[in-house]
Amino acid sequence: MSFDRRIIFLCGKAEGEAFRAHVASVKPDLETVWVSSVAGLDFATRSGGHRTRLISFLTGVIVPKTILDRLRPQPINVHPGPPEYPGAHGLTFAIFNGAHEFGVTAHEMAAKVDAGPILQVARFALPSDADLVGFGNEVYARAVSVVNDVINHCIETDGPMPHAPRERWSDNHCTNKRLNALLTASEYLLPEDRKRLVRACGPHLEEFRRAQRRHG
Repeated sequence: MSFDRRIIFLCGKAEGEAFRAHVASVKPDLETVWVSSVAGLDFATRSGGHRTRLISFLTGVIVPKTILDRLRPQPINVHPGPPEYPGAHGLTFAIFNGAHEFGVTAHEMAAKVDAGPILQVARFALPSDADLVGFGNEVYARAVSVVNDVINHCIETDGPMPHAPRERWSDNHCTNKRLNALLTASEYLLPEDRKRLVRACGPHLEEFRRAQRRHG
């Protein structure tokens, strides 16, 4: 096995195993590593002598700048949302806002979360009756298609993927704080808005209500 270049996958275990198997089937002499945490990534990137590409897939792990600075070529993240919904819980806010479209974004990673140059956006219709759990499966399937494009590019070359110059990140980041504010306001919503909130928040709303009952 050649150790002059490698790909590190930052993702869940099942995805990491599948991605590594795909690379091995296409280019068996290319080293791959799977990690799921900052600690694992830190350990994997401390050794020298590698051209190391990081591919991050649907993970909430925030990679520190100190680690990003070790990586060459440019690391790539697959974000479960379009550029209009950077940050966390994008699908929740899109459903609650009544958006007609959603998407998945591949972008170069930067120190600021969901701010690096955009490489690819896969957009698709968001049904008016979409719910977080059911439509989340559709988002996952679309994200797998996008990450396959990224992986196949990175198998073949260390060169950069082409940018999507017309795409721009929104400044309105989706955050846990914004989600908690939405959940807290649920009892004050009109009935129709409350129904939309149930579809948008799904398990988040159930967990929030359980926490309220525990704390009186």
